[in-house]
Amino acid sequence: MKCIYWNARGLANSPSRLALKHLILQNNPDFIFISEPWMNFEDYPRRWFHNLHYKLFAVNSKLNLLPNLWCLCKIGLEPTILLYDSQLVAFTIDTDNKTLAFAAIYASTNYLTRRQLWNSLSTLQSQFALPWCFIGDFNSILGAHCNAHFVYLIIL
Repeated sequence: MKCIYWNARGLANSPSRLALKHLILQNNPDFIFISEPWMNFEDYPRRWFHNLHYKLFAVNSKLNLLPNLWCLCKIGLEPTILLYDSQLVAFTIDTDNKTLAFAAIYASTNYLTRRQLWNSLSTLQSQFALPWCFIGDFNSILGAHCNAHFVYLIIL
């Protein structure tokens, strides 16, 4: 399965949409995870993803705030949501007579809040004895002197 995770930092402008379209057309992913879209999915052009043969299947829950993680898949796929909260969307997908588990992550920059993420991921792994793929922005910050972010793909 091919996945794209992109911290878009806004999708309301044409250059970002064009860059996303090029990523999709060049890579033909099964899943697309977009963090920081900075807009409601309903405000995105209605048929834009559909015309590329993708559908939204989940967003994370930020209570009164906009979701900051969109999860899309090819139209023919049917992911089953296991959990979604403010930092992740976890789901399974059946393919080739196998069930795979994924967690798309956009972690908090607050280390105390990030601990809740690690607890959720550990709980999911113990509840669902499946091959797991963790993909996303874990917001691992080296220190106040450095604002580098790392995006990881972890397969267990």
